Amino acid sequence: MKTLLMLILIVALATIGIFFWPTKSCRSCTPSNPDCQYDLMAIKKTDSNLLIHAHVQWIKPSISNLTALAVDHTNRIIVGSMSAIEILDQQGKPLTCISVNEPVRCLATSPQGDIFAGFNDHVEVFDSTGVRKAVWKSPTQKTMLTSIAVSSSNVFVADCANRIVWRFSLAGERTGQIGQKDEDQRKEGFVVPSAFFDVAVAADDSLWVVNPGMHRLEHFTAEGKFLGSWGHFAMDTAGFCGCCNPSNMALTPEGEFITSEKHIVRVKQYDATGQLKGVISGQEDWPDKAVGLDLAVDSNGRILVLDPTADVIRIYTKK
Repeated sequence: MKTLLMLILIVALATIGIFFWPTKSCRSCTPSNPDCQYDLMAIKKTDSNLLIHAHVQWIKPSISNLTALAVDHTNRIIVGSMSAIEILDQQGKPLTCISVNEPVRCLATSPQGDIFAGFNDHVEVFDSTGVRKAVWKSPTQKTMLTSIAVSSSNVFVADCANRIVWRFSLAGERTGQIGQKDEDQRKEGFVVPSAFFDVAVAADDSLWVVNPGMHRLEHFTAEGKFLGSWGHFAMDTAGFCGCCNPSNMALTPEGEFITSEKHIVRVKQYDATGQLKGVISGQEDWPDKAVGLDLAVDSNGRILVLDPTADVIRIYTKK
């Protein structure tokens, strides 16, 4: 009788396994799963009909070990590294180099032309010529800054350690925080499994924040009221896959979105409602392990993509 019961249990478990064993479209792909590998190879191949931009230029800064990218209101290019910040003109000619004492984690510029640099736990401000104007206090003892965005009256700083966006005045006074768990609409809060957590300011001074673990972009007022979101997990081109994507995001002058992803490396463009418009650059253009593809868009609509693997800035324009 005992043997019969064991046989029944084994058959039952086997039956459950047939129905619930992960398939090749599963979320948790592994190198030992050949079906999943086949799916990944298919995903890495970009449909040429979706390519809407052309790569037109490489810019090679004089500094190396690049980590962050921004453009200012005159289309000058600001690039950060492990030990410096360099200002270049829009064609890539070096203008000014600023030495710093630690790696630059993120960069942004104000409408007035000041440069805001985020380091591991604090922000420093430089004028348009590279002269240091201020060093801000760290918002908490446990802080890791990953992104910074500046509006006409606020500075927003993403902190992946605390999974929060800090709001500062332009003078460096901490005035609030954005992104706490919302019992009605955002029960998860920000899900940030790695050090990729990006923010951008819209033309109306509202804030967009990447919630990477939820595969979506979330919209807030400057005061932190949740307005909505778009984005979803999917293995197709329109969605975001992996554990936490997109890794980086920027807004165009028209209010459209540029995103970059890691692991399956893609740079894509979405319209103002979050509908996919096309692919700017696919996995074929990048090493498999490329990460940290910081993004910027100038007033002419040029899309700038940081390429840390080659220490260059790639520039794309519409076809």
